[in-house]
Amino acid sequence: MQKTPISFKQAAKQILEQADEPLTPKEIVERALDQGILQSEGATPDASMGAQLYVDIQRNPQSPFKKVGKGKFSLREKEESAASAELIIAKQNELVRGALRKRLLEMDPFQFEFLIGDLLKALGYVNVVVTKRSGDKGIDVMADLSMEGITSVKTIVQVKRFRDGKISGAIVAQLRGSAEVDQRGLVITTSGFTKDAVFEAKAPNKMPVALVDGERLITLLIKNEVGVKKELHPVYSVDSDYFDNAESEETSIHPSGKNRGIWPLPGGINAYVETLFKVLDAIKNGHDTRDLLVSWFTKTFDVVKSPKTALGYVGVPRTMGLTRTESGKIKLTIEGEKVLASKDQNHLYDIFAANVFAIDEIMEFFKTSKEPQTEEDILEFLRENLNVGWTTHAQVNFRLLWLMNMGKIQRTAEGYKLP
Repeated sequence: MQKTPISFKQAAKQILEQADEPLTPKEIVERALDQGILQSEGATPDASMGAQLYVDIQRNPQSPFKKVGKGKFSLREKEESAASAELIIAKQNELVRGALRKRLLEMDPFQFEFLIGDLLKALGYVNVVVTKRSGDKGIDVMADLSMEGITSVKTIVQVKRFRDGKISGAIVAQLRGSAEVDQRGLVITTSGFTKDAVFEAKAPNKMPVALVDGERLITLLIKNEVGVKKELHPVYSVDSDYFDNAESEETSIHPSGKNRGIWPLPGGINAYVETLFKVLDAIKNGHDTRDLLVSWFTKTFDVVKSPKTALGYVGVPRTMGLTRTESGKIKLTIEGEKVLASKDQNHLYDIFAANVFAIDEIMEFFKTSKEPQTEEDILEFLRENLNVGWTTHAQVNFRLLWLMNMGKIQRTAEGYKLP
């Protein structure tokens, strides 16, 4: 008897209940499809699973799921397993977060301000000064954030050690009222922020105020080892792959084959697709070697001053699967010919997604989340779910701009979202 398919999250819960170790979205989907409990007509079920689990953890305080390590998921109440050191470590880190939260709420308020001062120093702030206990006009700490010695952002910090309740917009407004012209604000709390506090912090034409809630504070303390210490011990786990998988190392690895790097094209941030069509037309009309195409870029676009920069642009259509090199000649692929002939942006997107890493996952994240997402949101999602090692926003930014040029997303003051 065929099983009735269930939702992605229901399938994930069922599969993770059976598993002895955390699983990636791909592994969850594969097991769910094998058991016939999941049916997906989409081309990217792995991306759908990853996005739905990530957003559920992010938005739902009662989520049954938790992230374990990079790109893996388990159930929140899952017991430790001899097959997974990750679950043991995750449990220990969860206990540390709870113990640290308890210490923060119990410590002397003035001592807490010094702790925040230490954290700011660890984050790169200089000239950190904890103010006096009275007459501080709502300012608890003052610090400067130095940008490689080129410029410095003066920051005033208000610290609120709340056990219950949230920080209101009035507190944000009070800090802003205490600021001088060239200062920026930062409010750090052990609790959270009301909606009006978030709105007030982002109010246009006013001094910006950054907000750090309790969960973010604990994460920063742990990451920067302020109030915690890192201990290294050998931890062993059962190698399930050794016993359960007789495949060789080569066949057990399944690379996507997609390109990790993608560049923009000159002509302006809203003209990527237009420029791409010009490049394909230039190749078709005889600029079909690397040197000829480099020369074409430098002559066509005033902003392209260097052959090295032009050479980077030459690789863009190849990365997208629209050109290939054969005996030193650059030729359009079959898909490149079709795209140039039709100028169909939907077709272009399909080729783009098929050849460039993480495009499907980014679009699935937008479809699942609904709310505007910043570059930082997207980068965090990719780090957690695809284990990317990017240390800057550049590759995320280029992908988002390409998607915007193809009409798949739009940019707003709050971030990027679906049209």
